[in-house]
Amino acid sequence: MASAQQTPPGQAAAKESPKVVLPAALALEIAEYDAKRDEGLGRLKSQAKTQLEEVLKDQMQAGKLEEANAINQLIATLPVTSPEKANPPEKLPSAAVTVLKDHVNKAFAGICGLNQLFIPRLDKVKVDLLKLGDLAGANATEAKIRELREETDLLSPPKQTPGGREESVTEFTVEALIDGGSQLHVTKEGIYWMVPGGEAKPGKHEGANEATYVNGSRWKPNWRLEGDRGPDTSDVYAIKTTAPKVIVETVSVSKKRFGKNETRTPVVSSVKDDHFVVTIRDPEGGSRWYKLRIKAVP
Repeated sequence: MASAQQTPPGQAAAKESPKVVLPAALALEIAEYDAKRDEGLGRLKSQAKTQLEEVLKDQMQAGKLEEANAINQLIATLPVTSPEKANPPEKLPSAAVTVLKDHVNKAFAGICGLNQLFIPRLDKVKVDLLKLGDLAGANATEAKIRELREETDLLSPPKQTPGGREESVTEFTVEALIDGGSQLHVTKEGIYWMVPGGEAKPGKHEGANEATYVNGSRWKPNWRLEGDRGPDTSDVYAIKTTAPKVIVETVSVSKKRFGKNETRTPVVSSVKDDHFVVTIRDPEGGSRWYKLRIKAVP
């Protein structure tokens, strides 16, 4: 009697699961997204590793074994792409902690900026697929959009700026010097700026250092990264709002604050989860002061 054929050791007997074939348009967007993400994170990993290896050398020369092991442990986790991996290992020397914090800030800001760039592109792909009758493709695209939004929310937790109000306000104004694409995010707990691309941060055009004014009160946003350009996200100015149930009005656009009103490309607004987002596209040349009024929906 012939013996039953056995599966050789180390080989899986289970059948291969069918591969999911993505629509071409979605696959191209994901491929470009992954390439840009890998390139950016790879560059940040290389920079942090070089800096940490210098600190490691100093610790080894000083005979500090535990500190050296902690640095080596940190190097193995690079690049850091989630908050749970952003905590420094025990015994990590202060010089290495500084490198870690800088790496985390740059990595998180870069990921958030990239996600904000691709979410509208993926949303367009989703709409196109629906028009073509590809429901499965549209659902796959929506899943990717949801993934990017959830990651962005995770990597940009609100940081409260002192001076907020306890009761929700029904109306407030925001004034800022803008040059190029900027987003004002309005949440229930406050507002913050996001620059998804490489444009100047609000108030920072051509070396300026202008504040943002909320109901006339001066606010100097703190940014995750140094420099005058994005992508980057500011801290949160604490003000209780009724977001996302709000609307935006453009009060004025002028070359100087309190200057003569001009005509520019209109701002647009959208609701993303519990955020009300005002997008100031400002494609025209030169920076301008935008005064916006945020109002509760009647």
